[in-house]
Amino acid sequence: MNDSTGKPPEEDPWGFAASKPKPRAVAEAGDDPFGAFARPAQRASSEGEPGVEASGQRLSGVEGSQHGHHLRDRAFSLTVALSTVFALGFIAEIVAASRFIHLTGLQGLVIIYPLGGLGLILVAFAQVTWIDRIDRQKAFVRVALGYGVVFIIALVLIANPSERLSIIGTGLACILAEQMNFLLPLIVWAMLGDLFNAAESRSVFPWVITWRYAGQFVGLVIASFAPLLLTQLDIPLYTLLIACPIGLIALAIFLPRSLKGRALNQSHGEQENIQESVKSAWDFVGGVKAFRAIFITSSLVFVAGSALEGTFLSQSADWAKGSEAKVEILYGSTLLFVFIICWILQRSAVTKTMEKLDIPGSLALLPIATLIGGVIIVAGVQVDLLGVMLIGIVAWRVPWWSIDDVARRAAMALVPDQRRARVSFIVDLVPYGIGLITAGGILGIARAFDAPIIAPALAAVFALAAIPASRVAIRSWADALLSPHLKRRKRLAER
Repeated sequence: MNDSTGKPPEEDPWGFAASKPKPRAVAEAGDDPFGAFARPAQRASSEGEPGVEASGQRLSGVEGSQHGHHLRDRAFSLTVALSTVFALGFIAEIVAASRFIHLTGLQGLVIIYPLGGLGLILVAFAQVTWIDRIDRQKAFVRVALGYGVVFIIALVLIANPSERLSIIGTGLACILAEQMNFLLPLIVWAMLGDLFNAAESRSVFPWVITWRYAGQFVGLVIASFAPLLLTQLDIPLYTLLIACPIGLIALAIFLPRSLKGRALNQSHGEQENIQESVKSAWDFVGGVKAFRAIFITSSLVFVAGSALEGTFLSQSADWAKGSEAKVEILYGSTLLFVFIICWILQRSAVTKTMEKLDIPGSLALLPIATLIGGVIIVAGVQVDLLGVMLIGIVAWRVPWWSIDDVARRAAMALVPDQRRARVSFIVDLVPYGIGLITAGGILGIARAFDAPIIAPALAAVFALAAIPASRVAIRSWADALLSPHLKRRKRLAER
């Protein structure tokens, strides 16, 4: 990360890069849910160097202090952007997915999943050529305006009386929602990384993450309960999607003005063509065994999770018996329930888990949870109980949105500045794209044999295969920290 004060960036700001002694104390759960992973662990220096506070210690003097207020003021516009992006993304995802499954059933998912996955992979490969080289403000403006315009086109198609065009427009909105929820937040986080040095980020990022959660919550609540009002007023449910182009275009106009005069990235990388950029990012992933194992684990687990998600959506459409509003309320309420559980875990368990397991061990929890979710959904399909399948979706979604998300961000903190964004695209976007493409094939097999149970059964197999790969990451993590591809770990001095 660039240091706005001109000092070199600190390493490993999350403090989970290597094994640590047990911290002296852990903050009370309700006081500072992020404090323990926002500070580095205390390390005793055999050479007499000063250590830092224990990783479980609370942030001292940030809330209410003049310095804390100054940091939050600097982060305000990007925090608003991040919160808004997540609110719009969740609205788009729930409304578009619910409408699409209502119109097309399982057959539509067989088509739209591979298209969405291919779109994510193409975007990831396109972004790695310039994301670490150009002004990130320009990157955000271009992407936000582009998505805003395409959303307008999608809405025109959705409102068309032709059912075929309406389905095409809804599918386009589904693909845009997937990309909004992945790409735009990555760009905003990259800008936050440019704006604050590591010491400042430990103070302000917990506050930013809190407001990110607020945006997610608002989006989920609106998407879950708006159908109750819109159906009473006889307003089409897709009307909610109008908020997306309006919000994206407003952000594209608002953000550059609010960041005027701020020091962001100054072209980290050299001029490269797409082949050189992709090779640079892929060489990093392939050159560090632990990151290669994380990539494989993520690809397998996202295949499983996407297949489980598709099964749940198709079964929900059957349960709703032709009611789009019921599908949207059920899907939105399920994700809202998952969000509430994640929020509770964030305040009570995520910090302790990260301290105990470190990065690779925390990432290894998602394959196990996905396997459990797959088994539960197999049972739910077998007994034809949607409530049982809902439990399976919760089992897969909760660790993905909580501990896995935090661990991934911590792992990315170890990647050198000039490669971090592009490596993040490879490690985060590409596995999810692979998951969607492969899950589309799995759902197609289930549809061809008219046997819905095939999809969650194969998902369980993929989740099971991800567990050995995650163990490779755990075993090779210590060696990975010595790799020349990663940043050299430095001791963080208190400021």
